[in-house]
Amino acid sequence: MRAQTQLLTQVEWTAADFEQGEAIARHLGYEQTAYTSTSALWGLFCLPENPAHHPRGPYRGGCIIKTKELGFLFVQDPEDLGMRA
Repeated sequence: MRAQTQLLTQVEWTAADFEQGEAIARHLGYEQTAYTSTSALWGLFCLPENPAHHPRGPYRGGCIIKTKELGFLFVQDPEDLGMRA
C-alpha cells in the first residue's frame, strides 16, 4: 500500500509575518519583494535584482508562502527556474 501525500494549506499572512518573511528573502539574497494574496500562491514574491549577475549565483524569482502545516516555505515553479513547458 502506498502512503498518502500530506496536503498543504496556504494561509494568508498576518501583519506579524512580514518581518520574518522579509528576513527569509534577505537571507536568500533577494532585495525586491512584493506580497500578494490574489494569485495562485499567497505570499511574498521574491524578485531578483539582476539574476545573471547576482554575487551568489544566477538567481531566479520565487515566492515565500505560509502553510498551516509547515509554516514558511520558499516555492519556485518551472517558469521561475527558467524551464520551458
